[in-house]
Order: sequence, then structure tokens, then C-alpha cells
Amino acid sequence: MPEAISFWLDNKMVSAHKVTEIGDQVLVDYRGKFYVIKNGSALMKGSRPLHYSKSSMPVNWKKAMRGEIIAETEPDDEILPMVSVTKRIRVKKERERPMPETSPETVTQQAAASKTTIRPVKKIDAKPVAQTMVAAQCPYCGQKHEIPVEKGRNGRPFFVTCTKCTVDFAVRFVPVTLFQAQVAAFK
Repeated sequence: MPEAISFWLDNKMVSAHKVTEIGDQVLVDYRGKFYVIKNGSALMKGSRPLHYSKSSMPVNWKKAMRGEIIAETEPDDEILPMVSVTKRIRVKKERERPMPETSPETVTQQAAASKTTIRPVKKIDAKPVAQTMVAAQCPYCGQKHEIPVEKGRNGRPFFVTCTKCTVDFAVRFVPVTLFQAQVAAFK
């Protein structure tokens, strides 16, 4: 019969079945979830108790459940599963710069190259271009039509007669960065 252990979980004392232990940590089964108990309380992950399912359990605890890790033979803290946050530290590599041969000719060429003229930056007024025409394509024959923006600025659809196939089709202007026309065929 499994040993029952009482521990502190979510602001209450609960009892669970002891599954295995490694060092001073105990793995218990409480309501289908596995909790790691240390010093009489469940280990926390943030503000919630850390729990595992059978499939998400760390390898060390799976080995301990099978009996492969025995706490008496390996009391080192290295085998204890710990919740940790790993942060990748990037190491900057220094570029190897070849040592240039310094001759009087190369020094004068480098000095001439470094004396580039700095041009003044022209300021451009960021005024949006006023759009006057919107392109619409006939859904029946593919003829392109240029429609004035004022005709559909209110967002309501309107009808346009194609100049090539003389069929009416619906057009609605959609504001994007510039207006675009949505067309619909009716047959």
C-alpha cells in the first residue's frame, strides 16, 4: 500500500500518495497530477504549484519511478530535478583585422578617402499626395476604368457601366493608404 504524505498545496493541507523520492524531494500523486514536495510544501512555478502529467514528467523522475535512480547511492544534488530558467548568453566574436602594411602611399590614399565631402540633407515636406482617381477593373471583361474619388468617398457602393462590354457592375471604394476599388459582378 502506498505511503500517504500530507503537504501544503494552494493554501490548504492535502494528502497524496508517495510515488518516489530523490534526496529531500518527494514525488506524489494527487488527483491524477504529480507534484514535487520539498520541506512539506509543493514546489511553485510563479504563483501556482508546479505539477506534471505522466507524459510531461522530467526524465530524472521517470527513472526514479522505474527504480533506476536510488537516493541512497547518489545523494548528490546533481541528480535533483530543479526548475530553472535558462537564458542564452551570446558571446560577441571579435573580428580579426588584418594588419595593413603602412607605406607612405597607402597612408595618403586613406587620408584622401576619409576626407569625403558631407552633403547637406534636403528636408522633404511629408505632405500626402491627394488622390484624385481610383482604378477599377470590370469583372466581366477586365477593362480598366478610372473613377473620380469624389464619386465614392462616402463608402457606399455605386454602379458603373463598362465602356467595353456595356454591362453594369458595382464599385465600392475602400480606404487603405490610398483608395482601392472593390468590384462585384451581377448576372
